[in-house]
Amino acid sequence: MASTTPSDRGAARPYFFFSYAHMPRIDASVGDPNLWVGKLFQRLCEHIINLTQVPPEAAGYMDRELRIGDNWPEALSSNLSACRVFVPLYSPRYFESEHCGKEWAAFLGRAQGQSAPKTVIPALWTPMRQLTLPAAAEDIQFNHADIHPRYAEEGFYGIIKLSKYRRQYEEATLALANRIIEVAESTPMPERAIADYRTVPSAFDHSIPERPVTLTVVAPDLQHLPEGRTPYHYGWTAREWDPYRDHNGSRPLADCAAELARARGFRPEVGSLEEHLDSLGAEEPQSPGVMLVDPWATTKDPCKEALRSIDRPDRQWITVVVPWNRGDRQLLAHEPRLRGCLTEALGGKLAEPASAPDVPTLDAFRIALPEALNKASQQFFKYAPAYPPEGEKVDKPRLMGPEE
Repeated sequence: MASTTPSDRGAARPYFFFSYAHMPRIDASVGDPNLWVGKLFQRLCEHIINLTQVPPEAAGYMDRELRIGDNWPEALSSNLSACRVFVPLYSPRYFESEHCGKEWAAFLGRAQGQSAPKTVIPALWTPMRQLTLPAAAEDIQFNHADIHPRYAEEGFYGIIKLSKYRRQYEEATLALANRIIEVAESTPMPERAIADYRTVPSAFDHSIPERPVTLTVVAPDLQHLPEGRTPYHYGWTAREWDPYRDHNGSRPLADCAAELARARGFRPEVGSLEEHLDSLGAEEPQSPGVMLVDPWATTKDPCKEALRSIDRPDRQWITVVVPWNRGDRQLLAHEPRLRGCLTEALGGKLAEPASAPDVPTLDAFRIALPEALNKASQQFFKYAPAYPPEGEKVDKPRLMGPEE
């Protein structure tokens, strides 16, 4: 029913692109955390198929069902290039997501002088009463009560699960589908090729987090793979390393880490060990840092020597996270040697309570990284030099008794 692959040349254009913030999995034993968002998308597609002559595969696009091994950036970029209408699913998490902001900006970039906001039809996942919307969203004039009063009050999340609101849910989804059809057929966004939506600045850069953090990717690139290592998890730069590729749709771990950092109020600076070595080795801390370390990188002597210069007890503001994908058979086959190399390079850091030396899954990484960020930040404020304001020292005020 939903298109999940790039649109072929000449194929029908998707009526809408469904943009939503992925909910992280809280517990590995819990099912798909985006299940109900997927149900909402499917219901909208069903309405559109029944109300139009559109082929089922062109009713709408959502990235939830991207298959393992698919080039998901290419799929998203292709559908962002062709979709008629953009439907962002509003929630507090949505406006924290860099990827959602890039999807929004890439779509609006197709306007070429036309009135783009008409082709953006927002949907409410949760009420947005207390949230200040970024400027891009404030430009969208849309009355959610016109869709349905109960939906406008509760959002889809508040009515989709409750049987007592079944009628209101059906009425709201039908009204939203009709609105999508109306705009898609009367004033669709013109097609325009988007090579890679990830290169577009986010539309939500309305506020810049004030807390800098360094995210250092310690991994080889395709041209410098250690002997015996296959290229499956690597790219042309260290930043493209994807240790959980089978479960991550070919998304670099650095992108996931940066998004998690931004969602927690940090301003991440992502780079390779070579790019960050001077700042990591500085005597005075410049910012908290987290190193994402590929065990295979530590088999190379130059990398090992560089890491040893950071593996010191007076570097508490730098923490280490080591992805150890239990599904990577080659990694497990060489585990004793790799753990030995890791210990030689970063034995001191790995023993620190703030480090995460064995992160087996992507879900575990999403839990481990925020903890590492917080611990590094705490240590940074403990060790960072203080710079009192210039001028004459002023004594602290004190309370005085009646006879003083």
